Amino acid sequence: MILEISEILSDNCVFMMDDVERIPNLALLSLAALAPDDVEFTFIEEDYVPLDKVEETIFAPGFDLACLTATNYQANRAYYLGDELRKRGVPVIIGGLHPSALPDEAAEHADSVAIGEGEDIFPIILEDFRNNELKPFYKSSGNVDLAALPPPRYDLIKHPEYFNKMPVVATRGCPYNCDFCIFPKVYGRKLRKKTVPQVIREIEIIKRIMPDPYIHFCDENMLVDSKYAKELVRALIPHKIEWECFCDIAVADDEELLDLLVESGCRDLLIGLESIDPDVLKNVDAWKSKQLEKYPERIRKIQRHDLSVTGLFIVGFDEDTPDIFKRMRNFIFRSGLLDMDFAILTPMPGTGLYSRLKAEGRILTEDWSRYTWQHVNFMPKNMSPDELQRGLLWLFSQFSRPELIMQREDAAGPSRPRTH
Repeated sequence: MILEISEILSDNCVFMMDDVERIPNLALLSLAALAPDDVEFTFIEEDYVPLDKVEETIFAPGFDLACLTATNYQANRAYYLGDELRKRGVPVIIGGLHPSALPDEAAEHADSVAIGEGEDIFPIILEDFRNNELKPFYKSSGNVDLAALPPPRYDLIKHPEYFNKMPVVATRGCPYNCDFCIFPKVYGRKLRKKTVPQVIREIEIIKRIMPDPYIHFCDENMLVDSKYAKELVRALIPHKIEWECFCDIAVADDEELLDLLVESGCRDLLIGLESIDPDVLKNVDAWKSKQLEKYPERIRKIQRHDLSVTGLFIVGFDEDTPDIFKRMRNFIFRSGLLDMDFAILTPMPGTGLYSRLKAEGRILTEDWSRYTWQHVNFMPKNMSPDELQRGLLWLFSQFSRPELIMQREDAAGPSRPRTH
């Protein structure tokens, strides 16, 4: 049985909707920068088009080609748009994480599927389109030279005021190989980097359309190369921006880098802590399993530097039992962690997790709109789907109630980080 979240929301579960991220899609802006000068683009981020204007805008006459990108939960909508655009005589190219994992499925709704990174294949796609020679599939080499890329077309964003964060990518690749994560399969584990002047140029372009931007670095693990990270962070200092990035907990061991992060305007480090169970972490990644006992000490150390840590946790691993939710809550209170986010383990197509659960017959649905990291869509091993869904919502309730927020801040001590 698959339950809708709305069926089991309780009165004490409060969601802070003011904190919802609004970030434009960087993939399409990056690809637009690679097109010849005579190609005219209209950038549509449909989440931020007024509802009564969405389809009127997308289906407006005059487009020669439509380029769609979709992650898993967006796939159904992307397929609908692809079908409707093609009915109107507009050829469709589709790419992104979901089409890259399931290209044959995506091909039913598009003229061409772009598999993997887009920068090395998009110019080829455009040339083939000009010559009326579109191929059904284009596959990236998987080794795009980031240092050779032009800045994304941020100028295509017509209403920057709709967004509260602006995306930038400095690096691609992550040395870890968590079996639930799609990024190592798409981008590889070797770290590739833009030059520091490239990144600074992109920041300067963003500041022309948004004078006081909050920058969201989309890198999988931006600070993993300490030498590069320090060079980049030093270069950010004169630009007086606020920003955040994903990294791992080892950043806490580099005092110099922590000081530079604060000076450069970093406000939040989003860190995948994943679990509090050593058996889970052993199966997720061997390196992470060795870090668990240091989590509280490192969290406090980072927060003492006036930096916020957002701990990212996942529930639903095979080792998790119904007591994981209370144990996780208690761990977070003891650690002094002030900000966190919770997700349900989600078997994204293309990952080792998806292949394993599919082979075991444990996938409950392939309705991609449910692949949000908030819905249960597989059969857990040591609890029911209902217990897992309710447990996630209970965790959110424990960290959104005002009296519990105050308790947690008191436990964290007098030095608390600024937040955006």
